[in-house]
Amino acid sequence: MPIVTHATGLVSPLVRDVSLTTFTEASQMAILPDGCWDIAVLKRRDRLMVLRTGMTTRPVTYIADPGDEILSISFNPDSFMPLMPGERMRDEGVLMPMIGQDRFWIGTDVVEIPNFANVDGFIQRLARAEIVETNAAVSSVVQGKPMAMSERTLQRHFLRTTGLTYKGFTQIERARKAMSLLQAGGLAADVAFALGYSDQPHMIRSLKAFMGQTPRAIATGAPP
Repeated sequence: MPIVTHATGLVSPLVRDVSLTTFTEASQMAILPDGCWDIAVLKRRDRLMVLRTGMTTRPVTYIADPGDEILSISFNPDSFMPLMPGERMRDEGVLMPMIGQDRFWIGTDVVEIPNFANVDGFIQRLARAEIVETNAAVSSVVQGKPMAMSERTLQRHFLRTTGLTYKGFTQIERARKAMSLLQAGGLAADVAFALGYSDQPHMIRSLKAFMGQTPRAIATGAPP
């Protein structure tokens, strides 16, 4: 099993999580939709690559060799990169152009590749340079205090920032909550009712579509 370490004490409101995954043996890892987009530093056979991913709507399988690492910076759904907006990046991953061994391009900016120790400074630099910004309209909705806006305006903000409609975003969030409750031992029928699915088959279809697993597989810890 890979070793996953999460950063603590992050100060930026742009980011939900920073993790370092180290693979000690050849592995296949399922990366599931989590309502975030990422900048990931991939170490493969001692070569560093920087990958910018958009929000995903389906599982992605990552194949790793022993010694490989992933430094993953998961940005909140109300954060966005104007140069690579969510509507262009949904279910996509783009390798950033490199300069030498330790820097890469973001638009016209040259940025040093972060590591686990200095990642907070890297995030703050992105914010200062306005490479990553917060969409206040999306933030207000995600926090449950929506600004006054029309449905059309809401959808425009969500699509540009997340790449998803508001409905699509909430469907993934609900599937994530269902998965968490099932992993904690919740009964499928109870979880479906608690989260407002029309019935248990509705929840099953949603989990298979977004997470690639049935409630039974989630509850038993079976791989996707």
